[in-house]
Amino acid sequence: MATDGGLASQVFALAKDIAKAEKDIKTLGERDSDVQTALAQLGNVQDALEHLEERTTGLQAEVQALAPIKTGLDALSKTVKKIGEDLEALAAQPEEKLLVWNFSFDNGMDKAEAAEAWDVLIRWVRSELQGTYGWVGWPADIYAEQNPTGYGSVSGGPVTPPRIPPCWYRHREAVVELGWLCQEWIKIYRSSYGTPSRAGDWHDRYAPGVKRRVIAALTKCIEKKEHQDDVWASDPRHPNAPRAIDDDATLTVYFEWDRDQRREPPPAGPVAAN
Repeated sequence: MATDGGLASQVFALAKDIAKAEKDIKTLGERDSDVQTALAQLGNVQDALEHLEERTTGLQAEVQALAPIKTGLDALSKTVKKIGEDLEALAAQPEEKLLVWNFSFDNGMDKAEAAEAWDVLIRWVRSELQGTYGWVGWPADIYAEQNPTGYGSVSGGPVTPPRIPPCWYRHREAVVELGWLCQEWIKIYRSSYGTPSRAGDWHDRYAPGVKRRVIAALTKCIEKKEHQDDVWASDPRHPNAPRAIDDDATLTVYFEWDRDQRREPPPAGPVAAN
């Protein structure tokens, strides 16, 4: 069978020869006075036509042999077009987004939003972190009791994987951390956003970091195997209580000084052209 390029060349050459034959036939019609020359030319044209018929028959066989291939290509083309349309439709759909749980008391979730978030979070911790992964609970054995955070070994003995203490909900830091981790898990496993690689990211990057930070923050609870309040939780004035500002009066002075160093705001009205 001829290649696609060879077949195209044959078709082009055939069209060129047919055009020449048509020209010769037209010339024959104009030579009524020169019968002998016309007859001789007619013989040449007849020979050319016979040759063209043979070539045409051969090309028809070639084209018929290519018909199944063309049918397959047409089917592939339709499939590719359909895939493209589906991808465009998916791209046009807005990405499913979750409203991030803001547990802050300063312009955070309202009562209804917080109630829903707490319900989802608690059920997720019980079902997934406790049931699926076994990450929540008090230290499980003697090795954990001797090394409650689970890092390193005790006298060369086995290392118990660290656990998040079950009083996590009484610690704001833990609630915030587990909250966003829960939402990311829901986004991956319960929406069209999820892919195997994103699930891998959750297990390899997100979850270990959250687990490590929460365990570090709740070390006192783990060591005592019961909830331990920070002293400043009941006494905000305790010397060790976290403070955003060390001295409010000094802050006021510094704020006024910073403001005085800045330019005046532009006058109200249309913005002047530069």
